[in-house]
Amino acid sequence: MAFKNIIQPQIISINENLRLRKPDKIEWKIALPWYQNPKVLYYSEGVTDKVYDMDIINRMYKYLSSIGELYFIEIFENSVWKPIGDVTLSEENMPIAIGDEKYWGKGIGKKVIRKLIERAKSIGLSKIYIPEIYLYNNRSQNLFTSMGFIEVSRNDKRRSYELNLL
Repeated sequence: MAFKNIIQPQIISINENLRLRKPDKIEWKIALPWYQNPKVLYYSEGVTDKVYDMDIINRMYKYLSSIGELYFIEIFENSVWKPIGDVTLSEENMPIAIGDEKYWGKGIGKKVIRKLIERAKSIGLSKIYIPEIYLYNNRSQNLFTSMGFIEVSRNDKRRSYELNLL
């Protein structure tokens, strides 16, 4: 299923304090501190030898936008919406990164994935495939399996998961 004919909403509300918002390209720079955090890169990308600059982030977001719907994860705090991470909905991947460590372990990822599974069903996706979660990333493995994803392959470094939506 191609996303070309599907209109991506500007905002998907999860609850009164959490939403997904389609970022404009000029806002992509907001993600720079997230991808300069070695822990974020280690868990999300398996990268241990560098941090991302804007060129890498721009290429990553351009690619993710081309295969699906890229969103910033935003939390309502102190009367403003604050971007704290990103997620992409695609049949071929669902990368999610909570870029601000302050929000790790608070159930935000689960709420985001649940909402994007609803979105996937509403636009007619038949499945969502997660090509790789590193073996050491137990939190992501637990998140996706708790949402019904099943392991479909593994090697000595990573596991792949799939969720059938039909």
